[in-house]
Order: sequence, then structure tokens, then C-alpha cells
Amino acid sequence: MPQNFTLKVKSNIAVAGTTLSGFCTGPLDDAWASLYFIGTECTKVVYTSSSSGSIGYPRESYSTANIVRSFISLESRLSQSVASFEFHIPDQLPSSFFHKDGNGSYCCVNYELKLQLGREVVEVVPIQILSKPYCNLTPLSYVEDRIR
Repeated sequence: MPQNFTLKVKSNIAVAGTTLSGFCTGPLDDAWASLYFIGTECTKVVYTSSSSGSIGYPRESYSTANIVRSFISLESRLSQSVASFEFHIPDQLPSSFFHKDGNGSYCCVNYELKLQLGREVVEVVPIQILSKPYCNLTPLSYVEDRIR
């Protein structure tokens, strides 16, 4: 695994629709470095399967899917060993979360920045996303007039 590479972000918590920024350090002049923002949803459902009249057997079903995967340019080289980045987080992303019930089922949405050299992952930074707050632009006086 390549040594001396780091990935730093200004904040690990961000709101959808805002900008995520930071920098990478390491021997970037010789490296084929790629930076990705990845969002994944995952589920595990535990259920009982039975045919008519028989005792059910516990079963599990898994699913994992990328909800976003974006390439982030590292073109803003500050030197041969430092590159800054800035990335606009898509507006409509759901918040990060993890939920597990008492039966072993779970669901989650998580996000991360992943620094790769070629195909090798050298650094992963988890990012917590808060969904963009809903904003009703209808003036309250307009709504009150329609209710009367």
C-alpha cells in the first residue's frame, strides 16, 4: 500500500446542496490519483419463508446500491505534493442514517470520500450528510387568505 498519502476535509458533516472542500497530500506528481464522493444505501431484511402449513425457515435478503458516485477533480495543485479540491454536494441527497430493528434487519445510507491511486484505495473519509431543509416559499399571508 502506498505510504504518505492523506485526505483531509474542512468538515466531515455537510448539508446537501453545499460545498465540501479539503486537500490531499502525498507524492501526487508521480501518482495517478483519483478522488470520489460515494453515497451508498444498504439493507438487510430478515424474514420467515414457509409453504402452506409448514414451519417457516428464517431467511435473509441483502441489497447494496450506489445512490451517488461523483469524480472530484484534483487539478488545483498547490505543489507537487498538495492538491486542493472543492465539490458541490447534490441538492436532493437523503441524510446519512443507520437503523437496526430487533430481528437483525437494518437499513442505512452512508457517504464517503475515497482517494485511489490507480485501482488501489489509499484513504477513505466518512462524510455525514444532512438532507437539505425543506423551504416553503409560499407567503403565510397568502395561505391564510385562502383558508378564510
